[in-house]
Amino acid sequence: MTTFLATVPQWISTSFPILERICMAILAILALVLIVLVFLQITGSDESNNVIMGNKESYYSQNKSGNREGRITRLIWIILGVIAFICIVYFILLKVPAWVALS
Repeated sequence: MTTFLATVPQWISTSFPILERICMAILAILALVLIVLVFLQITGSDESNNVIMGNKESYYSQNKSGNREGRITRLIWIILGVIAFICIVYFILLKVPAWVALS
């Protein structure tokens, strides 16, 4: 194990701990923003159903991507994608030297 650590370039041993902290800070901030956005979503019952026709799809519910609720939902999906990307970068790319050192 010490032979592998001796072969790691200097820039990797100095930059990876910094990248690790940056990734964790970004993940924490995005998680807090995601929690706030989920609480901001409108989750009330849709009382605009058409009772006579039995139609549950109104013009509003079909075109809600342009309003506040649609923008929040789209932003939640974008943040989830960014969190997934950062997790992949963090746990695969930044932890590879540790995996190689164990083998």
